[in-house]
Parts: sequence; structure tokens; C-alpha cells
Amino acid sequence: IKTKLETVSSLSDSKMGMIRGDLVSYSDICEALSVTEIILGFLATTGGDSHMTLTDYAKNVLQMGNQISLPVIKALSRCQIKHAISLWQLLSSHKSEQLLHLKKDPFGEISAAYKEKLAVDSINLLKAFLTQTGLEPFLQELHEMIMLKLKHAKAGEEYSPTWSLKEVLVPYLEGKGSSELQDLEDMFPDDILVSQCIAAWKLAATLKRSGCGPGN
Repeated sequence: IKTKLETVSSLSDSKMGMIRGDLVSYSDICEALSVTEIILGFLATTGGDSHMTLTDYAKNVLQMGNQISLPVIKALSRCQIKHAISLWQLLSSHKSEQLLHLKKDPFGEISAAYKEKLAVDSINLLKAFLTQTGLEPFLQELHEMIMLKLKHAKAGEEYSPTWSLKEVLVPYLEGKGSSELQDLEDMFPDDILVSQCIAAWKLAATLKRSGCGPGN
């Protein structure tokens, strides 16, 4: 998709907060994510004007205006096409956070090999890392890696569960050209493994809901 767009930008923290405020219900979040995925599918093929709002794109290019609810229209109006990837990342992670809050499993399609528990020492070290570096970037980046790389994958097919999570996340972010989580290499606990990535994400989501860490 990036090759089809002149500019790709991340959403600001304030914009993310407003979008979450627009999408009050779980069904709103699911609808917004579905529409965003449709938009990304078309952009991957045809490209688009990076500065056009996603509302205009959905209404005028895709002719979907009558099919989209008002809360989702409002959320899309806050984003331009250059924000589409960032919006998908936000919404997909936000959806999983809501599922977790509803006592449901956001990662039902992920192998059990990636769902091992964290040791007490690892939990404390991870909490210290997250309260210093910010929960939201970690939640979104790790969630994206889980969904894109581990969903439907056989255990160890691409990322071995026995590898260090840091040794996987750092090159993953570098490969994307992401500037998020710059302290990851220096500060992330070495002993947390890929097999514990789901537990690490769930811990971060729980901390966010409790209001801990910067950016909350």
C-alpha cells in the first residue's frame, strides 16, 4: 500500500483519542475496522490522493456513504488517506482491547505456542518498561506483528516461540521504517520470549485500562 501513496503518516495521540471517543460501542469499532480494511484493499490496487479524507474516499470513490453509520463517518472524517494504515493499526488493536475487556479471546486463531504465561520477574520488568516508554505504541506495534505474522501460522513457521521477543520486534519495526518504541532495544526485558507475546500484550492492555503509563 505504501508504494501506492505519496505520503504515509501516523495519527497523533489527540486524533487517536478523538477517534476512540467517536466509536463508543464495540459494533462501531468493528464497522470502522471493516470499512478501513475495504479502503486499504482499494488503495493497495489503485492508490489515492494522500490528503483526501477517508470519509470523502468512502463516499465519493467507493460510493459507500449510505452504508456507513454516523459514528464511523465522523471517525473517518478525522483521517486522510495518508493515515489509513495508522487507522487500521489503531482500530485492530482497539477491537482486541475491547474483546479482552468483554472477557473474550482476541487471539483465538493464534497457536497456543505463543500464549505462555509470563514469570513474575518478567511481569515486573515489563511493567517498568511500559510505564517509561508508553503503552499505546507497544500495544499497536505488538498487536500488528501478532496479527500479521502469527495468525494462521504454524508454531515456529516464521517466528520460533523460543526466540527473544525483543530480537523479533526490533527488526520487525526497523523493516517497517517505524520510529516507534525507540527505547525497545535498550530497555525491553531480554528474557521475555515470542512464546509469551500474547501475555505481554494482554498485560499492556490491562495496564492501559487501569490508567497506568504515559500517554493515558
